[in-house]
Amino acid sequence: MTGLVKNIWRYRELTASLVKREVLARYKQSVLGPAWAILQPLVLMLTFSFVASFARLPSDGVPLPLFSYTALIPWTMFQNGVMMATPSIVLNAGIIKKIYFPREVLPVGSILVSLFDFVMSFAVLVGLLVWYGRAPGPWVAILPLLVVVQLALGLGVGLLTSALGTFKRDVIFATFFALQMWMYASPVIYPLSAVPARWRTLYLLNPMAGIVSGYRTALLDTGPPDLMALGMAAGSSLLILAGGYTVFKALERWYADVI
Repeated sequence: MTGLVKNIWRYRELTASLVKREVLARYKQSVLGPAWAILQPLVLMLTFSFVASFARLPSDGVPLPLFSYTALIPWTMFQNGVMMATPSIVLNAGIIKKIYFPREVLPVGSILVSLFDFVMSFAVLVGLLVWYGRAPGPWVAILPLLVVVQLALGLGVGLLTSALGTFKRDVIFATFFALQMWMYASPVIYPLSAVPARWRTLYLLNPMAGIVSGYRTALLDTGPPDLMALGMAAGSSLLILAGGYTVFKALERWYADVI
């Protein structure tokens, strides 16, 4: 993966330009503008809180809106990043056919755009923490690590789906449904503690389980982090990134011919 890091750094100005273009294009001629980045997790928070209150789902003693929103911030960032990265090769066919540059710059730019949404929605979380009178504990120090692990996971999945989606457009549509199922297989609407102990190791093979749980630990001060969950999330994310990048580079030579 050293090649990935070198190419991102070497073409950092191009990456920055792509990110800026994408952010401006998304909110151009939009009434709400960047507020759409906040609206998505906010509406989901209200919906999940309503459902959880009737279903009596556990929330580890945390108010339901705060409990769900803390998980929706990383999930929304991950989902939006993958959804933007998946068609990134197809949507930039004109550029790809004209000039050469490492094609991974395109999904990387899409993942970084999701980081912009993350920062916007994080402002609402600060307001919720103040409203409920809660403050992050000392484990908030692991937050940068969680963001890095999540970016690695999103990029790994985005590289894989963008490569496959270039040859089979069905992958682009299937990715949306796969992400919906992935969300319910992650502790977004329920806590990690609700997973039976006998299934815990298998469940933690899902890297988003450790990431979402880590966010709650870091931001809600619910106790020490689950080191096993964080370790498995980091390891799985790196493996997915390595696998996604390998597939992406193996197919790269044919992108211009099929789009």
